[in-house]
Amino acid sequence: MAVAVALTLEICDFTPSALAYTAAGDRLFPATLVLPQIAPTDEFYVWGWTLPLGGGSTGAPDRLSNFDATYAKTITDNLGIVINSGSQNYTRIDRVGAGSLSGFQNFDTELKYLTITDGPHEFLLSLGLDREWGGTGAARVGASASGATTPRVYFGKGLGDMDIGYLRPLAITGFVGYQIADTPPRPDLFTAGFTVEYSIPYLQSKVQTLDLPEFIRGLTPMTEVLFTVPAGQSFGARTTALIAPGITYAGTGWELGIEALVPANRSTGNGGVGVKAQFHMSLDFLFPDTIGRPLFSQR
Repeated sequence: MAVAVALTLEICDFTPSALAYTAAGDRLFPATLVLPQIAPTDEFYVWGWTLPLGGGSTGAPDRLSNFDATYAKTITDNLGIVINSGSQNYTRIDRVGAGSLSGFQNFDTELKYLTITDGPHEFLLSLGLDREWGGTGAARVGASASGATTPRVYFGKGLGDMDIGYLRPLAITGFVGYQIADTPPRPDLFTAGFTVEYSIPYLQSKVQTLDLPEFIRGLTPMTEVLFTVPAGQSFGARTTALIAPGITYAGTGWELGIEALVPANRSTGNGGVGVKAQFHMSLDFLFPDTIGRPLFSQR
């Protein structure tokens, strides 16, 4: 079970969850729950998730739960920083018949730079540099004593510029990265993920106005997929794959989302399906002239 816990906790490194008001032309990319953000913005979000890990001493599954608060701040119009503090990232492992373990994860920060925004083609590209500060969390819940640095490339592409009718609300977002561990035995990892989403708000405003209930008009069904693959010496780490189907509801400057967490192999988790929920506030929309304004802005 210790191996399953460690590998599942690696997923936590990438859950610090695209942005409700990240836009490329007419496309607004909603907040994802599992994948990292695709562009710098001003935002605050809280989330929690739980995932069964496998059979405990009584045959019932152990359970891993994580709770977090994340703050992102733009420095310029295109440059921002994400702070995922270990003091806010709390993990609890409930072991059936063997007690519970709890503690904080490592402090984590990321710089992001928006390099391309192509409005007519609903496309954006960002570069990120993530730093996990080793030894700042509790080893008993999987926080590594060795830190890691992860360069990443993010993208978002809406299909609204294509003549495909009711498929125009579709969009794809994702990232690729390479996690470089400070010291062995922590392995280097290739990380990647993508999201397929269908925006009903986009359908209503840009494709066809339908007589739908008001609640339905704010929904975006999506499915996220996240991979980690050991690069070079694995030191016992294995390939993980997580599939997360779910839905988000967009209000005025906020979003609420929920997704199932489905391990695609035993290395990711063998206890069953988990769940994740997230509440997200877009500070750049709610407070555009104060805390949602870049520190150095050309606006």
